[in-house]
Amino acid sequence: MKAIRSYPTTIDADVARIALDAAGIPSAVVGVGVAMEGGLEGVQLLVPEKYVEAALSVLDGPSSEGR
Repeated sequence: MKAIRSYPTTIDADVARIALDAAGIPSAVVGVGVAMEGGLEGVQLLVPEKYVEAALSVLDGPSSEGR
């Protein structure tokens, strides 16, 4: 699993995880929010290595190319 994004709260990370789940991309949320002790790194969104490009594409949304 590879961390592809860091979020300040578990809610933010879960929204991204739900978007990935809807696209059929497995993911996991680990860590604690920055408001919690030891949470300076935020909450990490992890995906398997083979899904990194697809996951980033989903999270970044449609490209503006061709518009």
